Amino acid sequence: MKTALLETERGVFNVRIYGDDHKQPLIMLHGWPQTSYCWHHCAPFLKDFYVICPDLRGMGDSNRELDLKYYVKDEMAEDIFAVADTLGIDKFYLAGHDWGGAIVQEMTFLKPERIRKLIIINMIIINNPKGIKNAEALLVKHHFRSSWYQHMMSIKELPEALIEGKEDVWVRFFSRGITNPIPEDAIEEYTRCYKIPNSITTASNIYRTLKEDRNRWKAYANHIVTVPTKIIHGYLDPVIIKEYLHNVESCYAELEVEKIKGGHFVVDEQPRQVGEAITQFLLK
Repeated sequence: MKTALLETERGVFNVRIYGDDHKQPLIMLHGWPQTSYCWHHCAPFLKDFYVICPDLRGMGDSNRELDLKYYVKDEMAEDIFAVADTLGIDKFYLAGHDWGGAIVQEMTFLKPERIRKLIIINMIIINNPKGIKNAEALLVKHHFRSSWYQHMMSIKELPEALIEGKEDVWVRFFSRGITNPIPEDAIEEYTRCYKIPNSITTASNIYRTLKEDRNRWKAYANHIVTVPTKIIHGYLDPVIIKEYLHNVESCYAELEVEKIKGGHFVVDEQPRQVGEAITQFLLK
């Protein structure tokens, strides 16, 4: 693994790089409360690719702009295109988990000609309103209990007041596997980055912009993605439940769905299975 701080036209982004640049590039985006280190144990199973894992804006060792406007997900999508441009990469494979999974969808909506194939891991499918409605009808019966933290983080100043000084407790509360424990080295890295000044605010900004995201996503309702896509779903996830995948076949011209026994953090829990599933799809 190599790490680099890339100065792009949209700011400075930390990237982890695995493999040689003569191979086909695969850009992989993490979610919350993780960093690009979430792909570290998966990377050995992606040896056929030049794997580029950026830290998202506001997380990991990337820049921490405080202005909310930078955290709407189409803006975060432009960040990743800027990373690719700085590396001299035009077309690439693309994968994302959790919020990274939302950002890769935004990237595919914006510039599909640059995406060779797309992988979405444990995230809602933005252009699938039937699936979203189906899942929310079930989740509302439990008052969206599994998503309580999203509402808390969207409140101005509250996360900053409650989490500061307790970052380790906060990260460890969520970083618990269902089928396998999340590796300790990964938890320590996520915690280290959460302790960087302003991280509580910038991580919360990802949620504070969700209302704006949802309003914009209405324009993509029933949009058919033509980029070949694979959805990987850790089917024990209590947040992105299986009902979100209802009707998903109608949203893609070419689609595979693979279910893996794991929770929301299936990449951390089952790195070999996820890596092999990605490789199988991309080499097809």
